[in-house]
Amino acid sequence: MLYTFAEAAYPEGVLLAYLQQTTSQDAIVLWQDGVYLCVKYPEVFSSLNTSCYALDIDVGARNLYQFVSSIENVKTISLTELVELTEHYFPQLAL
Repeated sequence: MLYTFAEAAYPEGVLLAYLQQTTSQDAIVLWQDGVYLCVKYPEVFSSLNTSCYALDIDVGARNLYQFVSSIENVKTISLTELVELTEHYFPQLAL
């Protein structure tokens, strides 16, 4: 399954509840304001066993490259790579 987060206003408990449902067979994409989540909760994203990606144009638009690149489990991806992820992981759960 592909989990996509487009907002940053999740309380930590709610975010953890969603992330605890993920497995190593899933992927997480942070886009739009969702890219703030890995900056807001770096310890949560550093301990994930699920592939996690942040859309590079959204990271750049918010000047977060320095912060996102310091979180080892979060990889920035292009729009083309996002399309490839949507082809591989389904269904998609947009949060």
